[in-house]
Amino acid sequence: MARKNPNGGAMSELLCARDRRSADVRESAEDCVLNPPTNDSHETFSMKPFMLLLCISSIVSFADAADRPNIVLIMADDLGYECLGVNGGTSYDAPVFDRIAHDAMRFSNCYSQPICTPSRNMVMTGRSNARNYRGFGLLDSDEITFGSLMRDAGYRTAIAGKWQLTGGEGADDTNRSGTIPEKCGFEQTCMWAYERDVSVEQANEYFSRFPAGMKRKTSRFWQPAVVQNGKMLITTIDDYGPDIFSRFLLDFIEQNKDAPFFVYYPMVLTHNPFVPTPDTPGLTNDVKMRGNPKYFGDMIRYTGKTVERFLHRIEELGLSENTLVIFTADNGTFRELESRMGNRVVIGGKGLPLDAGVHVPMLVWWKGRIQGGSVCHDLIEFSDFMPTFVEAGRARLPTDRRIDGHSFLARLKGEPYTPRDSIFLHYDKDPEKPEPEYRRVRSAFDGRYKLYHDRKMFDVQNDIEEEHPLDADDAPPALRAVVQRLQSVLDSMPPWQPDNSSFNGQPDEQSQSRARRLAEVRATE
Repeated sequence: MARKNPNGGAMSELLCARDRRSADVRESAEDCVLNPPTNDSHETFSMKPFMLLLCISSIVSFADAADRPNIVLIMADDLGYECLGVNGGTSYDAPVFDRIAHDAMRFSNCYSQPICTPSRNMVMTGRSNARNYRGFGLLDSDEITFGSLMRDAGYRTAIAGKWQLTGGEGADDTNRSGTIPEKCGFEQTCMWAYERDVSVEQANEYFSRFPAGMKRKTSRFWQPAVVQNGKMLITTIDDYGPDIFSRFLLDFIEQNKDAPFFVYYPMVLTHNPFVPTPDTPGLTNDVKMRGNPKYFGDMIRYTGKTVERFLHRIEELGLSENTLVIFTADNGTFRELESRMGNRVVIGGKGLPLDAGVHVPMLVWWKGRIQGGSVCHDLIEFSDFMPTFVEAGRARLPTDRRIDGHSFLARLKGEPYTPRDSIFLHYDKDPEKPEPEYRRVRSAFDGRYKLYHDRKMFDVQNDIEEEHPLDADDAPPALRAVVQRLQSVLDSMPPWQPDNSSFNGQPDEQSQSRARRLAEVRATE
């Protein structure tokens, strides 16, 4: 069902665009600073010196603990920017996101990587894929994640949903071994059991409950394969994976309401197969395992419903003023899906370094700290999340490696802040394959212009599909400074010589297929 954006011009836009960064401090920020407790007892002045120091130390420690928010990161799977009405999307009726945005700060320029594993590496480590990406389906075991950093800072930690970083294809090869959530700082885990993540015994037990001859592919939705704190759950056709994952984390939050907690929820929604949700009208067991794109809208709505459950529980527990909640997505929408933003058709761009592949929604909720219904135009890339959480939690960044992310905590707190002026993308999904599925690319992007490693340049603001390249080597005077600045971003990263010889100078097949579909849609309008 097509819909209009109900928030249109009603949302108040904060003065936080890049060209307005000098006026970015809100007066209300002073009201958000937590005051440390004081001790008015006259006995303090008669204490011995070492007792006085002990008292002061205790007060400071208490103040630090009180000023450290709980943190919840919810990341949808395969949900592009265009899918939400609050972002201007008009294809899916999901008023739940309108309600969430009413009390949240909406970021209009958040960028992920084009596909899941690269984004998950980046968001957890705060580092560019140019430094630490080794292959699809794995996270290098030497990497330090936000889970470990927050745990070491005294946070209780939990994760639920999708991991898929233990090794992927060729996991039996020690050179491609990944890691598991428990080794990344997460004390409590409840994960979808990707078929390569479980033992032969666990897989056989799970598939024994399905009809003979069924493809051995674990479900993440109905009758899901779930490993909770190391034990395989027994599920039935009446069990819905997203509900299992969210209940686990909601229980964790309630159990740890008196201690700072860090929750990471990489959702399985809205990844294909596009199956009905518990709220789909006329739901029967016959259709629960049958994917159909018509259910994608239902999945978006259930995603919003799940996010709202977290917000309501946090509110009920009296934690809303000391809990930072961020919702985003790991990459663009599945390429078989077609959505609209008013008159503009958006073909899903998952897997591609186009805007449709990396531009993702981002909503931030923190009662009493941010202005609900506000919009921020700062550039945010996925490496920025980890340092933001570290700063908020008074944790410590690793000192033995380069962290590429920039904390945006000051923006959320209304304090003086200078946004990043560009973002960097390194995309090489299968670095070990001589004939990769996607072209290997690097780019630097300032919110309008994008410069690739091969000197192709695009005015993305006016050419969002990147169909009309600019000549970076013969740029007009007004653009020369832009080219120089973006090239300096590319040059700042480790040297790289991508091998795209298998494409014979042509775009990859996925890009060509998407371009053909877009042309067909345009021809019918």
